[in-house]
Formats: sequence, structure tokens, C-alpha cells
Amino acid sequence: MTGPETRPWYETFFGRDYLDAYGHLFSPERDEQEAAFAFEALSLRPGDAVLDLCCGQGRHAVPLARRGCRVTGLDLSQQYLRLAAAAAREAGVEIDTVRADMREVPFEARFDAVINMFSSFGYLETETEDARVLGAVARALKPGGRCLFDLLNREWVLLNYDQKDWHRDAGGTLYLEERVFDPMTSRNHVSFTAVEPDGRRRELGGHHIRLYTLREVRGLLEDAGFALLTVYGGFDGRPYAIDTRRMIVVAAKPSSP
Repeated sequence: MTGPETRPWYETFFGRDYLDAYGHLFSPERDEQEAAFAFEALSLRPGDAVLDLCCGQGRHAVPLARRGCRVTGLDLSQQYLRLAAAAAREAGVEIDTVRADMREVPFEARFDAVINMFSSFGYLETETEDARVLGAVARALKPGGRCLFDLLNREWVLLNYDQKDWHRDAGGTLYLEERVFDPMTSRNHVSFTAVEPDGRRRELGGHHIRLYTLREVRGLLEDAGFALLTVYGGFDGRPYAIDTRRMIVVAAKPSSP
């Protein structure tokens, strides 16, 4: 039997720990801005079918549904899918939810667009496995469909490299973040420790994400049959550059074989 200690980090970290560590970054205003950007960048229209790949708690699925998109949220975490469905009900919109591995999207030629937000690409153990994700996205898209990948910019990480950071939440809990970038693998290793107001410490785990250069992303997309359309440096629409924090890539599947 496989124990929790042998499971990959992306099966164990995405629960309460992740929401505690990153919750200070999320807000309805940010969710709305990012969803509005994706809607425009992908030239979406009401009625379009959209797959939110690694949808988490529905931060983008719900505002896209409010814009009239027919949204399916896919995630490996059943807990997050329940949160996404609850958020949709609270907002008075409908979304479908599917529990699946991002390498094995169970749809073919179903969607007009696929979004993958908040550095949710590069999770897997090898570049070959990441390439499988793009193959699954290509199969799930209709001919001519588009995809958007919101990535952390590797060049920005190196320019702003800081091994330690911290923040405190409204309840007084201190979150310590430690980062180690491995130049051999181009993988960013991040771990979190929570220190409660009474001094109790709790190890939250962390993530280990492969950071790709734009050249590498273009190569992976082209290998999967996509054409790179545009690259942005942020959700305000600024052009991508080595000093922009985000690398937001928009690509298209050919209209015909």
C-alpha cells in the first residue's frame, strides 16, 4: 500500500495547508481581474465551453460562469472540487466538476478554451509528464480552440531570488516560506512552516515546480501541435519581459489537421 510519505507532493499539499499558506493572496477582486483578463485574451463569448484545468476552489471558474461561459472545473483534489461547487451555488451559477489527473483529461474536442492558472503547470516529475498535460489539453480542445497558461516567470524568480520570506495572517499565525532554486533541474522548491500565536509550529509541506523558459514553453506547445499566439507579463496586459513576474501564454490548436 502506498503511504502518504511516498505520494507526490501535488497529492498531499493541496488541502487546508495550501489555502492557509496562500490565502492572503486571494481576493474576489483579484479573482475577477484574472478571469476578466482570460475572457478577453481568449476572445471568449457567452456560451463558450471552458475547461478550468486545476481549478482549485473555483476562483476563476465562478467568475467565468458569471460571464455566461459553460465551465467545467477539473482538479485532483475532491476537497477543492466541493469548494468550487459550493462557491458556484453561492454565486448563483452552474459549473461542472470532474476529479481527474491533468495528464488524463477525460474529454475529446469538447472545449472552446482551456485555462490553467496560478502556476499550475510544471508540477509533475519530468518534462515528459508535463508534455503529456499539453497533449491532453490538445485533445480536449475543439479545432481552433485556445489555451491560456499562467506561469511564474523563471527569469523574474532569478532576478528577485530570496530564500526566505514570511507573512502573518489576521489571526496572528506566522507563515515562514523557504525557497531553494535548483539550477540543474530548473525546479523551485518551496516549503512552509506555520507558527501559531502560542508558539506551536506546524510543517505545511510545500511544492516543487519546474520553471520553464519561454523558449522551452514554446517548444512544448509546438510539439503538442499548438501555435503560440501571445505572451503577457501580467493580468494588466503588459508585454512579457524578463522582469515581469508572470509569463501568461496564449496558444491555439489548428482549425484543421
